[in-house]
Amino acid sequence: MYRVKALPVGCLIGHHTSMKYERILLLAMAVALGIGCFLIMLPFLPAMLWAGILVYCLWPLYLKLSRYVPASIAAFLITVVLAAIILVPLVHLALVVAREARDNRAWVQDLMQNGLPPAPPMLARLPLIGGMLTDLWNNSADDLGGAASSLRPVLGPITHSGIHLLFKLTHGLIGIVVALFITYFFFLTGAGVVDRIRMLLARLMDANTAGHLLSLIAGTVRGVVFGIVGTAALQGVLYAIGFELVHAPQALLLASMAGLVSIVPAGAVIVYVPLCLYLLATGHPLHAVVLLIYCFGVVGGADSIIRPWLIARGAQLPYALTLLGVLGGAIAFGALGIFVGPVLLVLGLAVAEEFAGQPRGAWRQP
Repeated sequence: MYRVKALPVGCLIGHHTSMKYERILLLAMAVALGIGCFLIMLPFLPAMLWAGILVYCLWPLYLKLSRYVPASIAAFLITVVLAAIILVPLVHLALVVAREARDNRAWVQDLMQNGLPPAPPMLARLPLIGGMLTDLWNNSADDLGGAASSLRPVLGPITHSGIHLLFKLTHGLIGIVVALFITYFFFLTGAGVVDRIRMLLARLMDANTAGHLLSLIAGTVRGVVFGIVGTAALQGVLYAIGFELVHAPQALLLASMAGLVSIVPAGAVIVYVPLCLYLLATGHPLHAVVLLIYCFGVVGGADSIIRPWLIARGAQLPYALTLLGVLGGAIAFGALGIFVGPVLLVLGLAVAEEFAGQPRGAWRQP
């Protein structure tokens, strides 16, 4: 018979302590490595999120197109079309601003030398504020230097804000280009990326819960894209038609602004109401009334019907909470928060349901 020699208790304690220190060291290395990788990817995180949203929304189109052409060509074609849709309006806006600045440079030089001309008659015909604006114009016409001196404390912050806005626009344009570049590769590797994310989540929770959370994120993003952004884009098209019919100045630019602020319900009133007042002041009362009825009745009616219907087809949140998530997310995180806000809300409610032992979706019913 062989006897197993027992190890001393001190050796066992020392071995256990050594293993404990090794685990702590490995955990510290893993945390440091994760932080380092996060800091490296942090500048590209917004572009990656935008690319992920675009790829998710266009994935069915990519699958259909991949049946007829190789996957790389399908991804390239969709990315090129996306680039044209996104960048062409921005280039058009930049050209419009450059042309207006060039055309008005001589007018500004003459203004600084000879002062303001008398107030135009249409200014006095503006409702409510016409008389006040006319008096302000005429009082400043003779003493343009004094008016400039009185506005000098305000011009500094305005100039600083303009430079900051120009920097933001340049940074945003670079971000769009990077997002489009990442979009192409996400089309080719998107399925594998989702599988790896699901595998990582399965290490933290059971596979059923991980799949449920991923489906919540997908449905919420779909509802926001089609319900909020899609409705705003449709309204922008409708506004462009109406503005062109009444021969509004810079109709495309104004319609783009109206569509952008239409993310907020009835937000476009800040665009089409001043435009209607302008048409009224310039002697086109019929155009002003028709445009007001069209914007308020046709476009506004379509918004109140289409938006909740589209959101209900995808989002896992009631319409009111989805809207709060969009607005709050935009305030907290910028444009990307339009999608991040509702996703965080739906995940928070899902975790609260699990913690409270409620059935899934019990607290997210309309």
